[in-house]
Amino acid sequence: MQIARTSAATALLIALAGCGGGGGDTSTAGTPVAVVTTPTGTPTPSATPTPTPAPTPTPTPAPTSWAAAAGALYDVAPDAATCRAGTLKASVKADFLAKLNAIRALHQLPAVTYSDTEDTQEADSSLMMAVNKQLSHTPPTSWTCYSASGATAAGSSNLIGGWGNGLGFDSEDDYLGLWLTEGGSASIGHRRWILNPFLGKTSYGRVTLVLPDGSRASAASMRVFNFTGGIAAPASVPGYVAYPSGDYPARYFSLSSYLSFSVIAGTTSTFGANANVRFTNATITVTGPSGTLAVTDVSSDNEGYGVANNIQWRVTGLQAGVRYTVRIAGVTGAPQSEYSYMFRVVS
Repeated sequence: MQIARTSAATALLIALAGCGGGGGDTSTAGTPVAVVTTPTGTPTPSATPTPTPAPTPTPTPAPTSWAAAAGALYDVAPDAATCRAGTLKASVKADFLAKLNAIRALHQLPAVTYSDTEDTQEADSSLMMAVNKQLSHTPPTSWTCYSASGATAAGSSNLIGGWGNGLGFDSEDDYLGLWLTEGGSASIGHRRWILNPFLGKTSYGRVTLVLPDGSRASAASMRVFNFTGGIAAPASVPGYVAYPSGDYPARYFSLSSYLSFSVIAGTTSTFGANANVRFTNATITVTGPSGTLAVTDVSSDNEGYGVANNIQWRVTGLQAGVRYTVRIAGVTGAPQSEYSYMFRVVS
């Protein structure tokens, strides 16, 4: 599960490649997608209309402002020269957990708890990604700041990273949004792990710093499986996981993104009965106020990115603020053969 953001001095490129695994380190590269934006420059101060002009204030350089925002994330700042991952503030980890659980609540999924046990591994993973300006679930030992601890986390986590002189500053909520929308990619492993009813725990690491060459780098790792001590089965789970569902925040869903759906046939683990659900002959109908919309790019699988069944598709003509009904018929190996739900993308 990887998302990489790279930038030049005047343009920001966002490239996404989806991958994931069902209980071990499995990585499959997706097709990169790029979005280009231009960062806002520092405005020139206006002259003061007095006989004696006031001194022109010195604009604060963007890198300094970015570095200050990065520094505010830490009790102990990361340092590339000494391969120090730093110590992320408890408030940053708490914010990530709160945002994650708020997203899960949109899908009636049980909240997860925070596991401090994997914190060091997640930080070490993020350090390697940031310093080497690459993402990998199997980082080579030749990498700068390589550690076995970080490599362990890299194989069990959602990854995201960005680097470059013009890199913008992202919040934890921004990272979650990127993992959910997948940049329009058909590889939706990040989303499926975030919306896994059986996730139970998570741990989060982030390394955001200015590198020795003066460029910016930021990377984060979110643990999604292989937790010390395992996880307990949730007390209750919904009958399905639909994305999007209900009134859904626009920051977590792009109208061009893949929609997705998984049946929860088994209530104790991701596999078992869940792996027996099939969408081979399923039909999908999406209806709005003006009638039925075109459904394209339908595919399904039983891979273990979270729940071991999934169907995904795109819809032509979706609009924000409009309520749609989704009907999926012809499902086999599930408690019912037909499912129906509604969603609306809201600001």
